[in-house]
Amino acid sequence: MVLDKKDWQILEALQADARQSLAALGKQIGLSQPAMSERVRKLEDAGVIEGYGARINLRAVGVGLQAIIRIQTNHTGIQPYLKLFAEMPEVLEVDRVTGADCFVVRCAIAQPEDLERVVDTLATYGAVTTSLVLSSPVRKGVLRPAQNPPQPRLVAVAPAPAKPRRKA
Repeated sequence: MVLDKKDWQILEALQADARQSLAALGKQIGLSQPAMSERVRKLEDAGVIEGYGARINLRAVGVGLQAIIRIQTNHTGIQPYLKLFAEMPEVLEVDRVTGADCFVVRCAIAQPEDLERVVDTLATYGAVTTSLVLSSPVRKGVLRPAQNPPQPRLVAVAPAPAKPRRKA
């Protein structure tokens, strides 16, 4: 799906506040409520908008520590790790990466002793390296269009040879 300027305005506004009504969003962007509903529906149907959610203040719910855990494993450890990540409530995000590490995992930890249990569990199928997060000074959380987005490449296609006409 090719996004136009209005689509990007919709995406930026929804990333900032997904709870606003479509009428308020339309007023902000300069579209009627029906036009806004149609555009948002198309963005959802195309998979551009995957869902809506709330950002939770982890400290406010008693989870004061976060850790970044890098994991090295071999190919046979990948599937067991994916299952393990899904079962662990402390795991917030997992990225499969290239290089010496296979995964980079962000975990939310309530108490230091919980970190020991998490690290020991994650070390089941490979080597782990753990770093505690001191702060997260940059959390953009909003995707904006690139200043100079790549242009679609045009490819010349030779016309198909003409089919012989059938004689009647």
